Amino acid sequence: MKNIAKLLLLLTVCAATVQAAVLPDILSGFVKGSTVPNHNYTVLDSLIINPGDTLQIAAGDTIIMQSPTGWIHVLGTFICDGTQSNPNVITAPADRRTGPGQWGGIVGDSCKLCEILWTTIVWAGGNNTEGHAYRTIDVYSDYQNTTSTIFTDNTVIGTVDDCIGLHGGNASILRNTIKWCGAPDGDNINVKSGTVGEIAYNVIWGSGGNGIKINADVNLLRLTDMCVHNNTILAGGWRRIGELGYAILIDKSARAEIYNNIMGDMYQDLEITIQADTLAVMYDNNLFFYSADSLKGQVRYYPTDGVGRPASHDIFDVASSDLFVSYQPYFTNDYFALDGANNYHVKPSSEAVGHGFTPPASWYNPFFGSNNLPGDANIGAMGAGSIAAVKLTEIASSFALRQNYPNPFNPTTTIDYVLPREAPTSLQVFNVLGQSVRTLVSGVQAAGKHSVRFDATNLPSGVYLYRLQSGSLSNVGRMMLLK
Repeated sequence: MKNIAKLLLLLTVCAATVQAAVLPDILSGFVKGSTVPNHNYTVLDSLIINPGDTLQIAAGDTIIMQSPTGWIHVLGTFICDGTQSNPNVITAPADRRTGPGQWGGIVGDSCKLCEILWTTIVWAGGNNTEGHAYRTIDVYSDYQNTTSTIFTDNTVIGTVDDCIGLHGGNASILRNTIKWCGAPDGDNINVKSGTVGEIAYNVIWGSGGNGIKINADVNLLRLTDMCVHNNTILAGGWRRIGELGYAILIDKSARAEIYNNIMGDMYQDLEITIQADTLAVMYDNNLFFYSADSLKGQVRYYPTDGVGRPASHDIFDVASSDLFVSYQPYFTNDYFALDGANNYHVKPSSEAVGHGFTPPASWYNPFFGSNNLPGDANIGAMGAGSIAAVKLTEIASSFALRQNYPNPFNPTTTIDYVLPREAPTSLQVFNVLGQSVRTLVSGVQAAGKHSVRFDATNLPSGVYLYRLQSGSLSNVGRMMLLK
């Protein structure tokens, strides 16, 4: 990536390197080690995981990205291992969960592994130093394609640009729920530059541009080849200006195997351009649905400007009311609506049940190392994404942490804050290394305004951080002690 050397030098000067095996509660700069389960951590600006280092986020952790431009830069290994019963969360502070772009994203640069499991990721896509929006997940492999990306059982809500961008390496993107990504544009899953792998059992709703986009770089030794099956892609492609948004787009020398997907209410559905490696693009047995008569018809399902044409086992013109347990497309693209009433489990009587397709031996994807691609008895994701997302309506506008006063101070200062509800609450002071130096509050506090006096008589001059934690809400402030 551009300006990496400059960024590394800047962060070397401005941020401390965390070397401990178990990480402190407040993180910044170079980092490696492991978090403890069921804990909240605050990232002040950005994190860098060096080559050969590993950052492992334990189950049940919440990572609060404090800076709108803060991001996680993975040069080594990043593992965020939530579980179904104990998922993780990466989000902005509670008082800034107002829409896409509240923090940067997770960027892998020729990293060894980027593994994210059972994690809710919310409101990413802030601008980088060049003014361009980050993708939520953006992984670049080296030319030997040694990078592995595993993105499984996650929920992602709201980003400015693409949700997932992969550039080479091997990838497994399974059973995720991706909602309202690409605020003005952007794709939900954008795979290119020699990536090989599988995209399956994902629910993709309300994309700005394409649901899944696959293309290649003919100058690389390996062409992009993805097995795309059993996804449910719907109600997207309507925010893009000047360019169409598709459910699945295969473009620029890319290869793919496309089957058992449910697509509908997109601007258009399955587009295979003449620039794709058309002889190596296999597709059949996809189901196309509609919620209004204007959104039905094979011209919309297979755009006439592409080379894709109805396949022998495709299922067409299924009414959404006959397909899903409940469904409202929300074409207004209100990201706070977030299709909360939708249930993408299909009705037992639907044609999607029991009509899955196992590809013939002539279909091939190098990710699986054989001609036997995975099949399924059903079509579509069938209700993947059971993870409970962050309650975005809980913006907690009454949650506030004020700047201490006076600031700078010597040796006492006052910290005011407001709580929206009664909850276990802590207020701690940390040094710039993330080490706790004082606990000012610990216990259940009532809703309303609170004020705490901090006496730093026995502490040296310098910058200190104070973090307020109340239930699932958290925020951090900075103060300066001058003696």
